[in-house]
Amino acid sequence: MRTTTRASSIIWRCLAAFISVLLTLGVAAAAGHPAAEASADDYAGTDRLFEDFHLAAHIPGLVYGVVADGRLVHVRTYGVQDLGEQRPVTPDSLFRIASMTKAFTALTVLGLRDEGGLRLDAPAADYVPELRKWQYPTADSAPIRVRDLLNHVGGLVTDDPWGDRQTSLPEDEFTALLEHGVNFTRAPGMAYEYSNLGYALLGRIITNVSGTPYADTIEARLLRPLGMA
Repeated sequence: MRTTTRASSIIWRCLAAFISVLLTLGVAAAAGHPAAEASADDYAGTDRLFEDFHLAAHIPGLVYGVVADGRLVHVRTYGVQDLGEQRPVTPDSLFRIASMTKAFTALTVLGLRDEGGLRLDAPAADYVPELRKWQYPTADSAPIRVRDLLNHVGGLVTDDPWGDRQTSLPEDEFTALLEHGVNFTRAPGMAYEYSNLGYALLGRIITNVSGTPYADTIEARLLRPLGMA
């Protein structure tokens, strides 16, 4: 109960900070000033909310910024970027974005679909041969489709926090894992169950269909055109 209450408090602090940013930009617009002209003092309340969030959530370090009219108009940093050397966070510090990469993965899969490189309703095994050997939970289970992986309905076991610990898994070891087979909680397509492995499979599909490694494909198709590389 205490953990749930603390989590709810942190969520509300996040929402409060977000609303504060919107109000700051709205006040600037109402006053006839471009949002980009808001001063650091205008964001003082928002800075305090993020500082409170940083402390309440026991986050070692964070950085937040406000983009208005296509420009970074405000940035603040808090804490340290590593607990060992205690290096302070800077506006240029790099943070692991974890499951936010799933959005890039899904968008790239849809792009390959639009180009005719794959079909969402095709079995994932059409693009990842190792899956052809998998044993499904029932004799009449439908094979996992690409669409099922995108929607987290592949029947795969929820794998947090195991999935987070596999991010540095070499490609050959990932191939071996797929060849060995995986566990299921139910037949594909029956119910939602969050799966990091499912999106790792989508990453392998991207690699196999595009003919280039996943990271290179994401950079070329999304990050570089958006100025994020």
